[in-house]
Amino acid sequence: MSAFLRCIRSDFYKFRHTYMLPVHILLPIGTAAAFLAYYAVSSWKPTAKISGYVEVIGISFPLIISLICSKAIEQERQAGSFQNMLCCIKSRALIYLSKLAVMILMGAFSVALAIGIFAVVFKTAPALMYEKVAILIIAGSIFLYNLHLFVSLQYGRGASIGLGIIESLVSALALTGLGDKVWYCIPCTWSARFADNLMYEWLNPEKAFGYGEIQKGLMVAIPTTAISLILSILWFRNWEGRKIYD
Repeated sequence: MSAFLRCIRSDFYKFRHTYMLPVHILLPIGTAAAFLAYYAVSSWKPTAKISGYVEVIGISFPLIISLICSKAIEQERQAGSFQNMLCCIKSRALIYLSKLAVMILMGAFSVALAIGIFAVVFKTAPALMYEKVAILIIAGSIFLYNLHLFVSLQYGRGASIGLGIIESLVSALALTGLGDKVWYCIPCTWSARFADNLMYEWLNPEKAFGYGEIQKGLMVAIPTTAISLILSILWFRNWEGRKIYD
């Protein structure tokens, strides 16, 4: 455990003099401020404003994850062709998991900040609902963090960002009828669909449809994410770096 914590501390230290930490603060603040400014002059119903905001966060998250993960791996490449990741400690698993944990922690902070700022103004929804939205968005994104770390390591920045763009587009389409009954099998839609179904449950508590959909999604997302983590660690244990693709 102490070795794992040292790896996490080391990764945070690497980001201290980059834009990685500031962007996780400024981006959610800017997003919340932009939506609040627009909603101040918009004629939308308060419930529609809340629903639209959390859906946009869910839709944009795959692209943001691709940008963040690709930047983190690009930093490792520029610092010495991944030697810090490949040679620092004996356990490759700790290196990979610490990098993944730092990405997820920073993402969780950003989501909590974006939703928290919005919740302070829009008190139409209960605080517990906002908390559940933030938790579900992060839970639904763990698979994507893992996927984009793998893609960034193996194929480079361009592949990760390109995939992120496609994922965000698919996530938006999945909020329409096209995503019904198939979104469980499309990881990039999990965050947006979880948030959307939670909002539906809040607006229609008598139907109990939203929670049922969330449960179905979690039944697929949890084992799929766990299996992906195991496979990624096994792959990284034998990974020897890559040539420059970008």
